[in-house]
Amino acid sequence: MLTKDERRSAQTAVELRAMITTELNSMLDQIVRTTGIAKAALVRDALARYGEELGYLPAGTAELLTPTRTSGPGLAADRKEPHQ
Repeated sequence: MLTKDERRSAQTAVELRAMITTELNSMLDQIVRTTGIAKAALVRDALARYGEELGYLPAGTAELLTPTRTSGPGLAADRKEPHQ
């Protein structure tokens, strides 16, 4: 069940798709396995911190973000049933 803040955030959110290098993807996979935090949450945090650093967002914006846990152990790719 989503918290009130998560529902509010979902209502004002937009989907973002981006291509990244395999090196960056491997790095994200390692972070997800280590922390259990979803890739999307890591990207949101990184963008907020970068926006703060450049002065586009108020200081402390990134600290307001709540990390989203993955929907189970490890990466989503690890949870899927193999194709037969």
